[in-house]
Amino acid sequence: MKAFLNKKPAMVVYRRILKKDKIVYLLAGPKLYKYDHGRSRILYIGTTKKGADRIAVSAAHRAEDILEERGIREMKVHVVSCTSVPGLKSWRYLERALLAAFKLRYSELPFCNEQGKRLRWNEGFERRIKLRAMNKILEYFE
Repeated sequence: MKAFLNKKPAMVVYRRILKKDKIVYLLAGPKLYKYDHGRSRILYIGTTKKGADRIAVSAAHRAEDILEERGIREMKVHVVSCTSVPGLKSWRYLERALLAAFKLRYSELPFCNEQGKRLRWNEGFERRIKLRAMNKILEYFE
């Protein structure tokens, strides 16, 4: 038998992610994925109450679906955060706002998302998080 080392890391974890448990994260591919009204590298938007552990499990769970797509050989995980508001599960609110903004912009949910089909951008989101801020995040992945 011969042993070989793949010089590219399978996963990189930064220290700052360990400081928070409640995180919103995006799984993104290296190339643009075609949606009804545009293209984006975002393939999944998710949230977790358990920190980096859950992100790793989610990435592993969705890896097969994402990496089977033609031309996608890798995916990256990006963390999105916001300021906390007392009495509000802000991480969950941020995830819903991102999904609603994504759906408003591309007319469908990200490739691997199943929940949120009935989400619409509304005044409730606009009071807490501006659509302009959500679009700025989405534009980064175009």
